[in-house]
Amino acid sequence: MLNLIEESPKQQHVNRINPLDAQAQQDMRTEAPISQAQIEAWQLGKLKNVCSYARENGTFYAEHFRGLDFQHIASREDFSKLPRTTAADIREAPLKFLCTSQDDIARIVTLATSGSTGNPKRIFFTQDELDETIAFYNNGMRCLVDAGDTVLALLPAPKPDSVGTLLAEGLRSLGAKPVLNQDPDNVSASLALFSKHAPDCVVGTPAHVLALIKLWKHEGGMDSPVKSVLLCWDASSRAVRNYIEKEWNCHVHTHWGMTETGLGGAVSCAHSKGMHLRETNIYVEITNPETGLVLPDGERGEIVVTTLTRKGMPLIRYRTGDESHIMTEACPCDSPLRRLSPNIRRMALPEGTPDWFRFITPTLIDGVLTAVPYFLAQQAQYRVAPNTLEVTVDMSNNSSQQLTCVKELLCDLVSPLYNAPDILCLPGNHNKKISIGFAKRKICIV
Repeated sequence: MLNLIEESPKQQHVNRINPLDAQAQQDMRTEAPISQAQIEAWQLGKLKNVCSYARENGTFYAEHFRGLDFQHIASREDFSKLPRTTAADIREAPLKFLCTSQDDIARIVTLATSGSTGNPKRIFFTQDELDETIAFYNNGMRCLVDAGDTVLALLPAPKPDSVGTLLAEGLRSLGAKPVLNQDPDNVSASLALFSKHAPDCVVGTPAHVLALIKLWKHEGGMDSPVKSVLLCWDASSRAVRNYIEKEWNCHVHTHWGMTETGLGGAVSCAHSKGMHLRETNIYVEITNPETGLVLPDGERGEIVVTTLTRKGMPLIRYRTGDESHIMTEACPCDSPLRRLSPNIRRMALPEGTPDWFRFITPTLIDGVLTAVPYFLAQQAQYRVAPNTLEVTVDMSNNSSQQLTCVKELLCDLVSPLYNAPDILCLPGNHNKKISIGFAKRKICIV
């Protein structure tokens, strides 16, 4: 029987194939469909090559891998016996990681360390590596948008090779129209662009997208034009993703990546059953944090990353400090690309903090506070003495009654915990601006 019921654009969006597969086939120089076994064999060859290249051309890996025989690497288990690289190694001597002339470097990203002391991390990129990132954005965004779609990106773009600019280039190359708000802490400005351009897709951090939706609702928003949302830059809770899907009647995608992975790493397809890895650019291991050995798929452990194609500053077995797992069930899109679970969190607890600190995260708090009508965003800090969780709340309107509601919800959240903290709620902005920025969100210790 013929199906005479036309699908809406939002329904059609879910029926896409995974465009990342085509990029992987191109990188592997094959037009035939590829399997996970073929990808793994291809990666092992690349891993041996990048190890040899980094040792021959970089000071750090010449010392780090002295005397090792890479040709005996025949499996992922063999590779996981190599020594790991840490953030401290990069902070201590970033130039030792360079494997090309500094004249070949097109961009340097400086990442401040947490705390008030310590050298920042400096990550170097050649132009070819930036072009690879644009290609990933082009293919990854094809999971969300079509040619002719408008995309509102709530991302920084102060320089030609910043993440917002690279995303905009990737979008233009697939025929989409990017609209950027480089200061999404100004939620009113984001809403003005949203109202003017009626975007088909919104890209931003979970906190910035959530603040936009809350202000849109507060100011009478009803029928959203949005078909898809990409949450990037930071972790998101299932509650926040559900809220976005419900309020905008859209499909929410998640992205994982970091500067060290080339500003891109994994993105969910239309089925949102985990994030498909950028397998031909980075190799991701889930490892035992104590031994460094690779764990079976499905087991949680530390995410360790090796770049497969970088020439300027290759990173081999780089410890991210994040934990997750590789998903084992097949994805409905039938892609052979492995999938990283979106349930990602930091591994190490700050010294002196209780066990519950691992589970009470900024995005978990956001999810609870979506029930508060005037809520836009929050920042939390923990006082060890006298065991108090302080939450500063930005709202679209100044309301002591709603601040009381926030406290009640947070007390309900922490009350089942052993050694539960007291809750102190403080008023933040109420001028339609928030104070989130683009640092990875965490609960600070004071």
